[in-house]
This record gives sequence, C-alpha cells and structure tokens, in this order.
Amino acid sequence: MLENHEDLLEQTNIQHAIVGEMSSSLRETLEGLNKTRISSLARTYNISGRSKMKKDELVLALLEQITNPAIMESALLILDAEEWAMLESVYASPFVQDNFVPYGFYHLLLDLGLVYTFFDNNKLYMVMPKEVKDTFKQVNTDTFKQAHSRQFLVLEYVQALTNLYGVFTLDQLLAIYNEQNASDPLSEQELTAYVEQFLSRQQKFVMESGYLMYGGLAAEESDEGELERLLEQIQDKPHYVPDKNELLKYADDGYFEITSQLEEMKKYILAHLTNDVELSDYLIDDIQFACSMELPIQQVINEFERRNLVFKDAKQVEQVVHLLTEVRNNTRIWSNCGHTPSELRALTAIPVIHGKVVKSFQVEKIGRNEPCPCGSGLKYKKCCGK
Repeated sequence: MLENHEDLLEQTNIQHAIVGEMSSSLRETLEGLNKTRISSLARTYNISGRSKMKKDELVLALLEQITNPAIMESALLILDAEEWAMLESVYASPFVQDNFVPYGFYHLLLDLGLVYTFFDNNKLYMVMPKEVKDTFKQVNTDTFKQAHSRQFLVLEYVQALTNLYGVFTLDQLLAIYNEQNASDPLSEQELTAYVEQFLSRQQKFVMESGYLMYGGLAAEESDEGELERLLEQIQDKPHYVPDKNELLKYADDGYFEITSQLEEMKKYILAHLTNDVELSDYLIDDIQFACSMELPIQQVINEFERRNLVFKDAKQVEQVVHLLTEVRNNTRIWSNCGHTPSELRALTAIPVIHGKVVKSFQVEKIGRNEPCPCGSGLKYKKCCGK
C-alpha cells in the first residue's frame, strides 16, 4: 500500500519536472523550458504581446516579471501554509531532494516560476534559482512577514467558516474575527481587499450573491436552488462559534471532532465487524463525512457494504443504525449553522433525529478518502487535504 502511494506521488512529480541536470540560473532554466511551459508562465504574468514574441523575448520579459519585487510580494501573499513552508525550505538550501513530495504542496510555486523541479538520475530536485532568491530576500522583510502572517490568519478564518458553516457573510466573518482578535481588528475595507486577493487564485470557497460559500454551492456547481434551500434552513438559527483555537482547527479540510459517539461506533466495528484497524479508521472517516453532509442513513450503511462488512442478523443492523443515529445527532452540520442536532435541540427545542433523516440539501464536496483533485491519484487526505 505504501509503495503504491509513493509510486503515485513520484509519477505525478516526474510529469511536471524538467528532465535533466538541475540549474540554479533562472535565465538558463527559462531558456530550457518547452513551448508549453514558457507560454503558461507568460499567461500567468500576463505578458503583453506574448503571442507574437519569440522565445528569447519571452524569456527576457519573464525574467523581468518574476524578479520584480512588487509582483513577487503580491504573489507571496496568496500562498497557503504548505506552499509557504515549501518556499522557505527551498530558499534555505541549494536544492531539496524528495521524490515523494505531494504535488499539491508546490504546484503554485511552479506556476509562478518561483521554483523548478528537475528529474535527474532517478531523483527529483526542487530548486529556487539564484535570481529568485535574491528578490525573495529583498521582499521578505519583517514588515512583509507581519503582513503575510495577518493575511494568512484571515485566510484561515475564511477556510474555517467555510468548512463549519458552508455559507456566511463578510459581516459575520468580520464580527467573529474582530471579537477573537480584538488587539488587532480588521476594517471592512481591509477584509474586502484580502478576500479579493484570496479569490485571485483557485480556492475551495467563492463569493456569490453577497455570500462567501463552499464552491460546490455556487450556481454553476450545484443543483438549482441548493443555496436558497440552505439559506432558508439556517434562517434565524444561532451560529456555533467555538474559541479561536478550536475554530481555526476547521481551516483544515480533514478536521472533525472525535466525539464519544464516533468512538463508540469504532469500538463496535472492531468488536463485531472487523479487526482491521486501518479499515475501521477509513470507515469512521467516511461515516463522519456522510453524516456531516446529511446523507440518508441507507447511504451511510453503504459505507459498510462497499467494504464487504456483512451484518449477521437484523439485531446487528438495528444496533448499527442506533449507533449511526447517535453519531448523526452529534455531528456538526451546515443546515444548523455548525451546531449538532443535539445542541440545537437544547438551544431551540427543535426535535432531534431518531432513525430517519429528512433530506435537506445535497452538495458535492470532496470526501477525505476520494481522489485528490490535483491529479496525483492519491486520496485527498493523503495529498492536498493534509
């Protein structure tokens, strides 16, 4: 299993690498790129008149753009945590040698021409050219680091609220952020500018109809009326707002609370259905995900069936359904503004679910055990969803 995992990582990395001896010269590297790669970089930097330029002209134009401090500063501000860590690692060394680094951790750095990968003698090398290092050193001042840290914190809040609520307004984001960061509050103008910058690259969230929302809820990605149904369901419901440390855990797409109900479910699975701990871990992941998406109980049961876990009698089915219902009632869901059904019942006297779940809305969301959209062939949680 591990070998297959590493093979997929390596093959994806090789596909995007320059085959041959590595170089620390930006000009030399650009001159060695094929037409497709050089044209892609020219589009990224919006080189004027690029379609009529010869390759040597494109190389000179790209050299100027990639090493422009102001342009680099804007590019660096949209990097996420993994990308920033990768950038600092490559900056600090002549090269980083790693055949198995997840492609999702560095593909934007490739797209921006800040780093390049080389495959030579069966080894993958990641290099930041000297010219890029010189510009990065010039840009990466204490003032910039503070600005980047602040902007990244705002991004974490957007990601966390997206995962916890599905849809929310800028006003809600601003209120929560400022309440939890009272010593350094944001203005409405600052927040708007940050969000615009975040959306200059592909994100899992979008801005539409005055709302920030999970991308799958957007009109072109969802069935007609899904967003409207969710907005109707959350109307007048209180939002679950944990403390800062807990809230920011939700910025990680793979995070969820390990509730006592999930622990009981896992104990039952290992005691009565399988002794395979890894299988049970994946099953618990998928059960929690299905419950968070409010899928019907039968679809959750299918997670057992597709793993060839067979119930021996009707009593065992009844026990599993009971445990699943307890998990559902204690799972945070978008239609409850991040509250669990049990929490909301205590707050508003809304009846808790017993056995049957009423279908509310269904939106396509990347499961933690589904293939990663970056194209690596790995499970999402093993690649970009780390």
